[in-house]
Amino acid sequence: MVSAMSRVTCVSMILMCNFPLQADASAFRGSGPAKPAMTPLLDELENIVGNTYRSNIESSASRIEDALRPTFIAMPKTADGGVKTDAVRYMMHRYFVDRHGWFVEGLGSAGDAANNSLPSGIFKDGDNDDVSEFFEVRFQEHSFNLHQVAVFAATLESFVHNETVDRLNAAYDLLYIPTKTQMTPRQVQDVIESYMVMYVLGSNYSEVTPSWLGNLRRRITDVYPTWAATKKWVEEVQREVENSHDLKAPLESFNFSVKVLEEVGDRYGRWQNSECVDLKTSLLKLETPGTGRVPLDTFYKSALEDGNWQFSESIRYLRELGAIDESDPGRPSIVIPNYINAPSQCVASSKYYSVCCIDECEDLVSHLETRIAAPEASPQRIVDLVSELSSPTVPAPRTLPASLIQRLEEIASHHHGTVPFHGRLFAQWMHHAYPRECSYPHMSGTLTPLPPLQWQKQTGLNAAADEAEMKVHIDAAKKARTADVQQPAFPWSGEEELFVARSARPHARTFGLWAFCKGLAGSGAIVSVAITIFRMQSSTSKSSGLPFVRKNEKYFV
Repeated sequence: MVSAMSRVTCVSMILMCNFPLQADASAFRGSGPAKPAMTPLLDELENIVGNTYRSNIESSASRIEDALRPTFIAMPKTADGGVKTDAVRYMMHRYFVDRHGWFVEGLGSAGDAANNSLPSGIFKDGDNDDVSEFFEVRFQEHSFNLHQVAVFAATLESFVHNETVDRLNAAYDLLYIPTKTQMTPRQVQDVIESYMVMYVLGSNYSEVTPSWLGNLRRRITDVYPTWAATKKWVEEVQREVENSHDLKAPLESFNFSVKVLEEVGDRYGRWQNSECVDLKTSLLKLETPGTGRVPLDTFYKSALEDGNWQFSESIRYLRELGAIDESDPGRPSIVIPNYINAPSQCVASSKYYSVCCIDECEDLVSHLETRIAAPEASPQRIVDLVSELSSPTVPAPRTLPASLIQRLEEIASHHHGTVPFHGRLFAQWMHHAYPRECSYPHMSGTLTPLPPLQWQKQTGLNAAADEAEMKVHIDAAKKARTADVQQPAFPWSGEEELFVARSARPHARTFGLWAFCKGLAGSGAIVSVAITIFRMQSSTSKSSGLPFVRKNEKYFV
């Protein structure tokens, strides 16, 4: 008699003979009536946001389409050639980071993105809930084509533009300057400087008072040490806007200030990233050569003895950031890319995004996506490309070590012979290949990385280590060195997590039953019975805990 598990396998095979498999439940709906095509997104959106918003969105959408096209091509597709919500979330994150240096809350990357929330949640702020609901319905009912993904991105950009106008209005009000007046050059500078103070400190401009603003402007250098450089850069952008050929607004008008500050918002993330490059340079001077890691005691000694005051996070806070490697308990170390890409390094923010360090690994993955133009590739294809792909600290061409190639083949053996780019195991492999650029990927849900003040408020603990705590770790490392403890190899975890779901494929070990099951598929009655059994088995499995393919499923390989 055929076992219960074999029956389930055969049923699955019968279904694969007759129906295209997809990564979500809609693949098993049979040949029922097709869904109606999505009404043009902009036409419906205009009914909610109005003609002005529609015009702004439409003018940006084609530019965004061009920018998104290489990533869209590399995404797993649905039967109609579109992408589902996990792919939209991934594409949006990549676009906003690459173009603006914006880290949009609710998009995230890697494990941070592996959740069931819809990308439409980025609009849930109390003011735009109708827009959030509009996109939510469409994400639940349809896949998105390239143009529709671009419209979604352009909608957020237009909302950010509106926030710029609101923050600027607040600056005018706080300085008691009417928005309709023609300002003096000094007033223009006061308004722009006040705006930037609120922006770089992530202040809720609706709660700022004139006295608070005045006090902070006097103390801004103490709170934000790079203020002088920031101010100089903003003045350079302002001069560029003044010299723009298409500038129609008078230089002392509200609209001129809007134009300047929109340009600042678009460019600030990439300009500010120079501070992250400097931070990385400082950490590399302390690194254990070739590892992308700085021993914690060296990190703290740099704070105490060399004046690098920023290297002072407590070990508990570093753990929550996912920035510490404790493979060697006697001598933990800071993982350089995890530390740089943590929310502790974020500065300016709005209600939609924060400006953080730009992840250098995303450029490397983007290169692979563009060259391969698919969501997965064979190990050999990846080895060939990565061997020729340099990073800021890894020269190319190079010969990859045999151990790294073996890891890649192990990943492929559990994914039907190819390696999916948008999963935790490949991200982990990239960390081994580029330890100074690519972060070590933690499983989603295992960490809650927060900015320092938010973490302190939530935990009641200080995010910074005091001098005594630093010395404890320095002394402990001295004892570990005396014991001649060997530095362990890079950690490797076999736990997989797909950030963007692939279409399901039959596993190689099911092929032995393929011919038998395919023969059974000739009868329509058997297929009907098979579907019924499948649904019953699926229901039973949900209650008994048997695994079924789901988006973002976590499993060991």
